[in-house]
Amino acid sequence: MNKDLKLVKSELEKYGLGIDVSLTIHEMPNDRGRVVPHMVAKWSETTMTQDGYDKLITDKVEEMNRYFDAEVFVNGITQRAAWIKADHKDRVKYLKSEPFGHPALFSVWMESRKPKYKINYTGPKIEIMITSM
Repeated sequence: MNKDLKLVKSELEKYGLGIDVSLTIHEMPNDRGRVVPHMVAKWSETTMTQDGYDKLITDKVEEMNRYFDAEVFVNGITQRAAWIKADHKDRVKYLKSEPFGHPALFSVWMESRKPKYKINYTGPKIEIMITSM
């Protein structure tokens, strides 16, 4: 297995994306018309379309030339880990709330929606009656 492919697969597994992101190397024409290896990653993503919000396949493709950096390639994917693993409904809520929000900021948005305080009362049941004066 190619060392760059190994590194990218390893990083995807570390972030729990091994199942959600497919990874292959394809021979494809580059911008000069030469057929050369390209790394291709694909995953399902929520996107705004004319019909609303749909789940579509997104891909990241990069020519594996002397400038290719596997770490930079995989970081562009792992920064979106929470987004990629999220439920479609949660991604739609994010897009409605943040129409120009970047998928890498989805985890921050989700964290901000959590309740600030958690009450763990385990004592006897208490009934409270509120009356107006």
